[in-house]
Amino acid sequence: MKFDSDTIENVMARMDAVKAGSKFGFLTNYFRQEMVGNVILSAGTERSVVFVNDEHDFFRLFFFTTDLPDLSRVLAALEFPGPVVAGYLVKSGESPVSDVFHNSGFKNIAVYRRMTNLTLPRRPISSSIVYADQSDFEQIYQDLFEIFNKFTDHLPTRKRLLAYINNRQVILNRREGRILGAVIFQLLGRQVNYNYLYNRNNNSLALLMLQADFYAIMTEKGVRSGFLWVNATNSGVIRMQESLGWKFDGLQDHLYLKHFGG
Repeated sequence: MKFDSDTIENVMARMDAVKAGSKFGFLTNYFRQEMVGNVILSAGTERSVVFVNDEHDFFRLFFFTTDLPDLSRVLAALEFPGPVVAGYLVKSGESPVSDVFHNSGFKNIAVYRRMTNLTLPRRPISSSIVYADQSDFEQIYQDLFEIFNKFTDHLPTRKRLLAYINNRQVILNRREGRILGAVIFQLLGRQVNYNYLYNRNNNSLALLMLQADFYAIMTEKGVRSGFLWVNATNSGVIRMQESLGWKFDGLQDHLYLKHFGG
């Protein structure tokens, strides 16, 4: 089975048709997310729709189905254009589509767990806060791809990262012109998505100061709640965030990868 070039509008219409033709429920990992790239390729049957979108140097897969065995057959038969990553959200425990992905040649590469905080720590605003500017763009972009996992961490495109910088949603720890650490966040009304935190400095105090600057900004803006995603195996980060009041809410993102030709 081959993919055809498509548009997101047409894909959504096909999903609506599949839903309308079923008397039962459906399973999907598509919730009208913003597409990263410009390429949309789709395939499917009367009971399943599958499409991929280009993201950096791989593709992210989305599906909508009313029949898991049918989806399994579609995924097993498809000729993928390159490495493909798919995620599926569950409240807890095993994903109901895990067997479908495994039987189709996908491997589970990570489980991310969501943490929330309804009472973010309050910190006084500091004159030492350093916001990134456009001259920092290239180094931050490079840092993200060196430190984080491009398949699982939903790294921003160049356009999106530049928007974060222009919107003053990137703060830095800088020394002698070199960026040693950064916090990237996204404000969603009165809630914050704590996207990325990294620290190249072995001095743990520098990390604590960077975090304090982040919470100072949230205090100044009146933002009291937030959420973040953390790899379930990253015990160090989990302990650090729990010490600051972050708690798991039960939501998990199971991520799967299939390499081209395998």
